[in-house]
Amino acid sequence: MKIKSLILSAILTSVFSNAAIAGGGHEHEHKDESSAVGKPAEKSQASKIIYLSTEDTMRFKFESTPDLKDGDIVKFVITNKGKIPHEFSIGDAKEQQAHREMMRKMPNMVHEDGNTVTIAPGKTKELTWQFKAGNEVVFACNIPGHFEAGMFTKATVASSKKQTNSKDERAINQIISGIKYGWENGDGKPFRENFLDFKGARYIESGGQNSGLDSLVNHHVEPEKDALDFLSLDFSNIEITFEKNFAWAVADTRVKGKVKKSGKSFDKSGYQTFLFRKLNDVWKVVHTHSSSRDYKPTAHKH
Repeated sequence: MKIKSLILSAILTSVFSNAAIAGGGHEHEHKDESSAVGKPAEKSQASKIIYLSTEDTMRFKFESTPDLKDGDIVKFVITNKGKIPHEFSIGDAKEQQAHREMMRKMPNMVHEDGNTVTIAPGKTKELTWQFKAGNEVVFACNIPGHFEAGMFTKATVASSKKQTNSKDERAINQIISGIKYGWENGDGKPFRENFLDFKGARYIESGGQNSGLDSLVNHHVEPEKDALDFLSLDFSNIEITFEKNFAWAVADTRVKGKVKKSGKSFDKSGYQTFLFRKLNDVWKVVHTHSSSRDYKPTAHKH
């Protein structure tokens, strides 16, 4: 009996191993994901974040309409709210057509690529992409039958408006990324490095104000790491305007966190304004103003 059991076990192992190799659940990886509409990017470089969900109605639901410009680095956060797997893929029409043809041959393929992710029911995946103006962008689910049922969204990428300010824009986006890191980690260093500390400085946070940089860092930023279990802050749709050595940036905000003492979680959305001044060829923050309220998702039509 023991010998028969060992033989049966060996046969079953062989059968299931061969079946896995032959057909089901392939993991698919591409080394070069460059596209006619851009290329993959590191999420730490993202200047925008866009949330969306996949639905079994064969639709993508974007929380905000994709507003894309040449050079934008966007982190997409995709949640599968359905009961079957879905896919989120970025490309132009020709690339998506080729992808669908491949998926018809290997319908169980699971993607974890620079331009495509497969999302299991109830799971969330992220994909970060740098956009290039030119061809129309198609966001698609190419699992057989899904695209044909309407699971795609098209968008255009606008040409960059201010090429002459690209260096300055990068500098300001980098400062904003540092501010995000500082808030999330209770670290005052990015504020002390990038803010201009001067008499009369005021930094306003949702109705309260901090007079001077020390007040902001010592009483607001650094205490967060002890008061909160976690804090997540995202800036999106950042618009930067320059006027000689002065600049201002306006961004949409989404902040989530949990208070240690009470255990209360919060999820708020709103807006942030930054004022900058350029001194000795270095941009410095001279004023900030934020406002937020409890987050309420809005419905968007396909």
